[in-house]
Amino acid sequence: MLKLIQSGLFGGQLFHVATKELVERYNACLDDIGLERTELNEFHIDGWGWSPEIADEQQNKQYLCHGSANPYAIIISPEQQQGSLYYPYHSFDWDIHQQVFDKYAKQITDITTDCGLWLALDQDISAYRSPQDLLMIDVVKVQFKTTKNLITAAREQRELVRTYFDRPMAWADPELRRKIGESGLEYGDLRFRNLDVLPFPFTNIRAFYTTAFDGLYVLRDTVIGKPVLIHQNNTSTVSGELEHAHVEFNLNDPALVGYLFSKGLVEHSFAHFKEMPELLDHELDLLLANASLKLKEPVELTDLSDSKKKGLIHTLQSKGVLGEDYFELEEVKRALQRDEAIDTKGEAAIRDHLIHPVKDQDPQVRTIIWQLIANIFGVNELVRYTFNKPDFYHRYKTWPDHFQRWIITELQENHGIFRKLTA
Repeated sequence: MLKLIQSGLFGGQLFHVATKELVERYNACLDDIGLERTELNEFHIDGWGWSPEIADEQQNKQYLCHGSANPYAIIISPEQQQGSLYYPYHSFDWDIHQQVFDKYAKQITDITTDCGLWLALDQDISAYRSPQDLLMIDVVKVQFKTTKNLITAAREQRELVRTYFDRPMAWADPELRRKIGESGLEYGDLRFRNLDVLPFPFTNIRAFYTTAFDGLYVLRDTVIGKPVLIHQNNTSTVSGELEHAHVEFNLNDPALVGYLFSKGLVEHSFAHFKEMPELLDHELDLLLANASLKLKEPVELTDLSDSKKKGLIHTLQSKGVLGEDYFELEEVKRALQRDEAIDTKGEAAIRDHLIHPVKDQDPQVRTIIWQLIANIFGVNELVRYTFNKPDFYHRYKTWPDHFQRWIITELQENHGIFRKLTA
């Protein structure tokens, strides 16, 4: 993973918790939540406060929750605003993270000068007892707490001072004076601090992925009528049965793709490649790169010249290890470049390469469909890295060095692909 780390494709945008004060601030949040403290002297956290090192220490990726239905987030620095989310419990955590900092960036900066801020993502359910419970999620209440009770203390102090100035003869109330004095001694003057962080509901929950039950895709009834559950671990006993109040599919059910087509969630379209030619270029190069792995000698794919590339294609074709889908996609690329009609006779050979979400879907729905496509077909490592990083990292470890170098270059040259795919 060293090359990925050095390239910034893994471990980038993590905040380094490297001082005793910050470690204790983080542990104080864990104590407040009722979670196990870390014994580490330093570690990294993502934008939501999740740490890969603490997950390793506790041998539990889901250490920052009381079960999947009760996840938490920890913010100890305003720098977490720029942080990525490495292990979101639900895919909509990204949107909540953005809203939190959009609403309260100034307050977070002020609060974290003194203490940590932790968030409860309350779904009005104590625990998920079955996958069907996920269909009931329609709102997440984002609630804020500080380890020093700073938010509540600021409200109480302002109210005490307001009472002192507004109520006649308040100066003669010894109990009121005592409370104001105690608040000042414990917290200092909070009256003009920017500490008001109000809870808010997050309701943009049309489609999402959750790590609960070994991975579930949830499409609520607002998307296509009946709600849909897609099981990543392929354990549904009613996969593909359409007569129930909701529909379930296993990820490996061949009928799933047809269902997505029938509901207008995915389509085949050559125009998709015309709008994003870099996707077609990558799929062609990936077919070539994968085929080259079957040769006895490794082929250095990075900065492969045109003449050497043609030589590689000739070698792979003559050995029978380069499939017809490569040449069919090459024909598509040529026709698109020349604005010519595309011969669809060979479409069957490249059908998996052409599938993409219907563009007029809600961005949240489109993101989840892209993640599904990355899982089902796996024909594009740009899409896989963008929408299913854990699977990409797992596959990356199995590749030889020269292939790793090539894929890193591909990702660096196409770093803006996410915005295009979800726009």
